[in-house]
Amino acid sequence: MKMNWKAFLTGIVIVSFTSFKSQSIENKEVLKPFVEKLNQEKITQILFLGDSHIQADWITAFLRNKFQEKYGNAGRGLVFPYSVANSNGPDDFTSATNQVWENFRLVYEQDVFPQMGASGFIIGNQEDSFLEIKFKNPEETFDKVIIFNDEKMNGEKFQLFRENLSLSGFVNKKFERQNYTANEGETFPELASKFYTTTTKLVQLNGVGIKNPVAGNLYNVEKVSFDYNPDFEKSIEKIADNQFSGNRTVVNFSEPQNTFLMKTNANSGNVFYGFQFLKNVKKGVVFNTVGVNGATYGDFLKYSLQMEQLNSIQPDLVMVSLGTNEFLSSITKEDFQKNISDLVSKFKEKNANLPILLISPTDNRLKSQKIKEIVSWIKEIAQLNNVAFFNLYEATGGSGYFKKSLNKKEANTDGVHFLRPGYEFQAEKIWTAISENF
Repeated sequence: MKMNWKAFLTGIVIVSFTSFKSQSIENKEVLKPFVEKLNQEKITQILFLGDSHIQADWITAFLRNKFQEKYGNAGRGLVFPYSVANSNGPDDFTSATNQVWENFRLVYEQDVFPQMGASGFIIGNQEDSFLEIKFKNPEETFDKVIIFNDEKMNGEKFQLFRENLSLSGFVNKKFERQNYTANEGETFPELASKFYTTTTKLVQLNGVGIKNPVAGNLYNVEKVSFDYNPDFEKSIEKIADNQFSGNRTVVNFSEPQNTFLMKTNANSGNVFYGFQFLKNVKKGVVFNTVGVNGATYGDFLKYSLQMEQLNSIQPDLVMVSLGTNEFLSSITKEDFQKNISDLVSKFKEKNANLPILLISPTDNRLKSQKIKEIVSWIKEIAQLNNVAFFNLYEATGGSGYFKKSLNKKEANTDGVHFLRPGYEFQAEKIWTAISENF
């Protein structure tokens, strides 16, 4: 039989094109200003928003390394001292303190703090406190730090130090079991914050059936405190006296630093929303991440201060990877798409032409059909808002991807989250799609 090579080759082209299209960014034309900025002798700011898939930084660390290897390293960007807030975080830095802090993330119901800032997390106390953020790689240095603090700290003084030994070696946690009578309207996150413990620990102590404390009921709690050795202060050297300015304090260093150590005791209380680490260079990429466990599009609309501080970064590209927590809820298409449109509008208030890229969630094992619906909703609203869209669901294989990842030991048995290799596989798909524009 004679082979119809023309038809055969046409078929290959069609198959290849279909595969290529499914992994390409839709409406990628809106990314043009960002791509142009990358190739100029300027600093390019990227902001990546997400949920628990992002908080651990495995997707974003991969992308950060790719961008900075190609275009230069202008700083680690926005970080938060997650350990101090009793949460998980990136593994390229550590954080430590000598005092307890009340702490929340933006998904929690709480009446302790009226605002939430840049990172979607908050720590606050009224103690004379050291706060340390230390990068593990000695070559990861910074010349400038922007502190996102509460505006009520304006004019208050703080000190910066150089250390020879890490603060973490001079503090030990103490644990004390107590019985506690819940107050009217008190939430478990507020209870956890009060005793510097976690909601997970409260559930372990009181049973998984508990959702909200009942006023007057007795609960088992574990109070956490610090045993601090002041000998630490013999190993540090003060390098500057500073004062907070508004809700965004800029600190410049005369020489590159690897560890940020501050001491603060503001009369109005110490309240922090995040820290941005920058390098004194003329060209390079700053890759800022805001990952919040349990977050939805709607959560990023709760606090005006957060959007104000994030917009102050003046991002050249905003990437948003949300939707996982919505598919676990009963949210309607109308409400879901309105939240996306409102978030896009908030970012475009200062820059109408700001490039925004929405990234879909991937497959899961809990509600596989619902996730396909969520993906279609994001795609549709991205077109209506004239922002770019990347279908990570299709790019990773669509339905069945999670099961395959589980078999390859690249996914978590919870049916939703992945392990580091799985997240890096997803990050590579995102990078490939973006780099087609370079």
